[in-house]
Amino acid sequence: MSDAGAEKLSRAERIALRVSVIQTVIAVTGFFIGVIALYAALNEADAVRKQLQASVWPHLRVTDINHGVPGEEKFDIIVSNRGIGPAVVKSVAVTVDGEEKVDWFEVVQTVAGKERFGLSNINIGGAVIAPTEDIVMVSLDSKFATSEITRAFRDLTRSGRANLRICYCSVFDDCWTHDALSGETIETKSCPAHNPASNI
Repeated sequence: MSDAGAEKLSRAERIALRVSVIQTVIAVTGFFIGVIALYAALNEADAVRKQLQASVWPHLRVTDINHGVPGEEKFDIIVSNRGIGPAVVKSVAVTVDGEEKVDWFEVVQTVAGKERFGLSNINIGGAVIAPTEDIVMVSLDSKFATSEITRAFRDLTRSGRANLRICYCSVFDDCWTHDALSGETIETKSCPAHNPASNI
């Protein structure tokens, strides 16, 4: 009787062991399937996020145009959005010889001295620039300034002494800084605060 009971017990133990092994295999298999499913879901979410970011990607650039015949010059600085999403301008800074200026009159005065002149400009700080939009940020016309001042302002901006830096973001708060002097656009975590005294 005892021998038979021992045999039955060992057989029950073997069955329990087999069940335990099967359960372990099923659990491990389920775990790996779950990991693979999670990895696939994260990859898909990342792909969707990148696709959304790309669909609203702005790209600002700065160009200048010299118009007119000698004696009737006009010089414009233009900010354009060549991306596929709106650009939210967070801060703008203009420097001459490394010194920040608060408005375009200060910039032109560095070459005009005490001579009187007029110019037109738009403050783009805080503006939203739509895709394909071109904004004439500043325009100096020899009708309102002498040809010498207009040409001197053009030469100042093209000489490397003056620089314009624009920090802007997409609607998803991905941000970039465009450096007009180098022509480079660099991704940045956030934009510096716009100078409240600036009229650039």
